[in-house]
Amino acid sequence: MVPTHHELISIREQLDVARKGEHVLERRRDGLVFVLLDLIDRWRVLQSRLDEQFREANELHVTAMEREGDIGLRELANVRATRPELIVGETKLLGMDIPRILSAYITTPVVERGYGVVGTSALDDELVSSYEALLELVVRIAEIRAVLSQLLAEVRRLRIRVNYLTHRLIPDLESDRDYVQRYLAEREREERYRQLRVKRLREKRKDQHRR
Repeated sequence: MVPTHHELISIREQLDVARKGEHVLERRRDGLVFVLLDLIDRWRVLQSRLDEQFREANELHVTAMEREGDIGLRELANVRATRPELIVGETKLLGMDIPRILSAYITTPVVERGYGVVGTSALDDELVSSYEALLELVVRIAEIRAVLSQLLAEVRRLRIRVNYLTHRLIPDLESDRDYVQRYLAEREREERYRQLRVKRLREKRKDQHRR
């Protein structure tokens, strides 16, 4: 197929759209990477707190086991009046639907834990509070991990699209544009040369006619 000026205009328009798309996708990718790095920092802080909280709960559990035994702790857990609940939904982040995990009935006042003051100790209250704090951290970390997983997948998808535009589509379009421009320029030079020859032939014939 012979290249035309119309084809050149079409290629230039496609190239303009591709470059604008590349710029938009790069900005979105960079924005998501910024959020991703911030979430990773938050995840590391929470993970450190979780490790500390787990050690604290484990130490309290060992102490309570020594004082009250396994049966006493099981009875303490079984009398709890409420059970933890999770509400899983979605929220928006940079136009994306990301997971949102809310917890209920994890942290409870002492009077709502199902056991009476008589027969229990301050150690029991401390142990329950420690495990409640541990579970709250687990829920928060689970939410951040879910969001991180989704953001990472989106960043990878955008990276693939940007790489395709940067290293494949745009270079191909630039190559096509250059080829068509060279072809049209060569054809224009040939046309000017042809017109010049025709003009010279006409002038030569006029001179011969006058003679």
